[in-house]
Amino acid sequence: MARQEADHDDLFSEAIALTSRAIWKRIRPDHPANGQHSDDLEDPAPARLQSVDEILIGTRANDWLSIYWDQSWMVQFNEMNQLRRAYVEPCLYRSQGGTLSRLTRHRNPHETSLLRHDLNEPELHSFLASISRRLTETFALLDRPDSAEFKTFQLASFVHPQASIQPADSRPPETIPSTFIARTLVARLGRICVQKLVIAEPPRGRH
Repeated sequence: MARQEADHDDLFSEAIALTSRAIWKRIRPDHPANGQHSDDLEDPAPARLQSVDEILIGTRANDWLSIYWDQSWMVQFNEMNQLRRAYVEPCLYRSQGGTLSRLTRHRNPHETSLLRHDLNEPELHSFLASISRRLTETFALLDRPDSAEFKTFQLASFVHPQASIQPADSRPPETIPSTFIARTLVARLGRICVQKLVIAEPPRGRH
């Protein structure tokens, strides 16, 4: 079970190895990006995202896409935008024979293991609907134009194979050539949002 126990940590350690990635961080209503807004304005983010401080979207060399919301949520899609894995604290999910297996960490005085439960059809439908809502709401927040009246998240950094840039507050992201990476990642998220979520085939040899 040691390998399974490490799966959660591996998911989040993979984030720094994404060849192209962008990070958006929550900003206050009185942040300069929000002009003259005061800090008593209501947060326009959906309730389920109001506790999120950081969103990371990135791709691996094989074009798999991962999206992280702090350390509490993660989803991963293959190159065909099919769902491979997810993490919804405290459970890990992975594709398994047309559904998702939920792996829950169980501790006793002697060892730690992961208990597996394959989601039935109602459970899978509910879980995918929850993911779809979160993806759609995230896209709506990140796809806001620079002229938007109010911003909740601002691009904080982005990385691609040729460069790593930390945008300064005084330098609008659109003036930095490589910000197209961030826009490309958000555009792919948008394509996922308009399609029906499909479970990826599990790797060969997994039962």
